[in-house]
Amino acid sequence: KFLRTALKELVLICSDQPGLLGPKALFVFMGLCFSRDEIYWLLRHNENPPPRQGKVKLQEDLVDRYLPELLFHMEELRSLVRKYSQVIQRYYVQYLAGYDAVALAQMIQNTAVTSEEDNVLLSSICQKISELSVDNVEDPDHVFDFLGLRLDWGRLQSYLSSGKNPVLAQQKDLAALLNTVSFHTRMVDNLDEMIIETSDLSLFCFYSKFFEDNFQMCLEF
Repeated sequence: KFLRTALKELVLICSDQPGLLGPKALFVFMGLCFSRDEIYWLLRHNENPPPRQGKVKLQEDLVDRYLPELLFHMEELRSLVRKYSQVIQRYYVQYLAGYDAVALAQMIQNTAVTSEEDNVLLSSICQKISELSVDNVEDPDHVFDFLGLRLDWGRLQSYLSSGKNPVLAQQKDLAALLNTVSFHTRMVDNLDEMIIETSDLSLFCFYSKFFEDNFQMCLEF
């Protein structure tokens, strides 16, 4: 019940103030994740219920008459993210160029990395995000692609985490900032994938009977 109520409130707030989808994107995807996990738990345990222990009636815990309502709120939230994708992109483009790039540039100056190659990767990431502009979002022909940047961050992690003296363990602030940058870039060029990753319900294909029963139960309630 708490999850349904929280998701409903999130939908109402974001519908009324779409501008909040930018700063609250993480909470939106967290809500979708929690809902998906709850549904997966119900699906799997309903199909393979755990053995009964004593007089405990486990079957009651595996029935949720309001499951369709949770699915409805999930779909509403997904639709809002798709509908206002430009709002989210505009917010994170400004965030990347206005804060992340500046913070990363300052951190690079104060960070002692081991090799020239590491410096090149860091500088490349910093330069790419500092060149972003809101005009890119409004240009219909512009395509955002930060996959290379995220791969560079992956390479950098492997370089700085290997060896007898792992630099990344001593540079936790740098790692945290680059993880944040990686998430922010996904909010710009990878929203559809994020929606699928956090709220994919294709598992229902294998539990169609359970899906139908829950909707029928909801109508009868």
